[in-house]
Amino acid sequence: MRFSLLLSILNVLLKRTAKKSPEFKKKLKEKNYTLVIKTEDGIRARFFTFQDGEVISGKGDKQGAEISLVWKDPATGFRVMTSRNNQASMDALQNGSLKLQGDANLALFFMGAVKEMMKPKK
Repeated sequence: MRFSLLLSILNVLLKRTAKKSPEFKKKLKEKNYTLVIKTEDGIRARFFTFQDGEVISGKGDKQGAEISLVWKDPATGFRVMTSRNNQASMDALQNGSLKLQGDANLALFFMGAVKEMMKPKK
């Protein structure tokens, strides 16, 4: 439940930031792609499509997504995604708790965009 709620909150934050921050919207315009964040069992999933600076999202998996972040289970996904430890995602990749399917460069681009979004406002 907490993992699904986290993905819904991420959706709201991405959309809100894209509307309010011209710099963030410009960053999103750099690439058009679809990303899926899901659990290994496929029960919990949300897709995010970034198209010309806009964010489109919905529940479930999306066929044809360029990148999928697949978490071992919802508890691990929630714990790592809410961690303040910048190394947590890399550790999850190394120990197999997180698997990337698709273009790893897009995963890095997405993580960079989220990091930019989470920066404290001046």
